[in-house]
Amino acid sequence: MRSCGRLEKQKWCQDCLRWKEKGYLSLHNRAIFVYQNEAMKDYFQKYKFMGDYYMRNVWQAKFSQYIRKNYPPKKWRYIPIPVSQATMQTRGFNQVEGLIKGLKLDHDLIVAQQSKQVQSQKNRKQRMENHQIFEYVGPKIINQKNILLIDDIYTTGRTLYFAQELVQKHTVKEIKSVTLAR
Repeated sequence: MRSCGRLEKQKWCQDCLRWKEKGYLSLHNRAIFVYQNEAMKDYFQKYKFMGDYYMRNVWQAKFSQYIRKNYPPKKWRYIPIPVSQATMQTRGFNQVEGLIKGLKLDHDLIVAQQSKQVQSQKNRKQRMENHQIFEYVGPKIINQKNILLIDDIYTTGRTLYFAQELVQKHTVKEIKSVTLAR
């Protein structure tokens, strides 16, 4: 079942239906946790927005273990969603990479383009109207590879769809994504 991972019993949530109507290949995302609770919101506030890098330790082992178990490294290439230079300068770290321990990551496939405003500062409408925020800088051919896009949180799906859009142009075998929360 290809979907965002929000609903268990239904195949498509409203966001998935919107993406499908726009002609996008549906994501196959799995989220470990639900974002819509106070504990998870507090976690992301401290870790991502206040820059408390120590907070990565709360979910790092569980997230990495989930990825290794469900997407074995011998079969999958791991691509963490990149952050812009502005975000790196402000926050000091890539929150996605902080959540992953001991996985060989492919940093060399996509990079974030320069942006004046970070995704988290945009509302839902602004995110959906965004233009491509990533650039593919990897090898011309990554034929027949399984690609796992890794992100911290799936909000509108726009970030993962941007990444998927770039990678799918390179004749990959399969593209899936995993997020800590949805």
